[in-house]
Amino acid sequence: MAIKPLFMLIARILTFVFLLISLIVLATTDDFNQISTYRYTFSAIVIGLVYTFLQTALTIFHMISGQNICGDVLTHFEFYGDKVSSHILATGATTGYGITSGVAASLLLIAFFFSAISSVFSSFNLHNKS
Repeated sequence: MAIKPLFMLIARILTFVFLLISLIVLATTDDFNQISTYRYTFSAIVIGLVYTFLQTALTIFHMISGQNICGDVLTHFEFYGDKVSSHILATGATTGYGITSGVAASLLLIAFFFSAISSVFSSFNLHNKS
């Protein structure tokens, strides 16, 4: 069963939106510069934003052209990148909850769930390529 690129795009856009909102909420926190845990959560959000933006652009290219840029190499990059990105977002959310039960950590957790969904989709895509 091949996952349509539209479902991947929706999951990635939702991940990006929740990451962006959590970044804005976290950056406007008063204690941001004083607590090192916030810096880790901030770093996890930025890494997630960069990776999700890159994969969103590649998914849009795939939808428009009907082909991958690098073929099987991109499929493996997507598979492993989604796994690493999901774990970084999960640890960022848990460190955010460790210091406070704030809104930013909740939004980051929601972004993690959407990232995990796209990780499952990339697993299906990798399985279909082999």
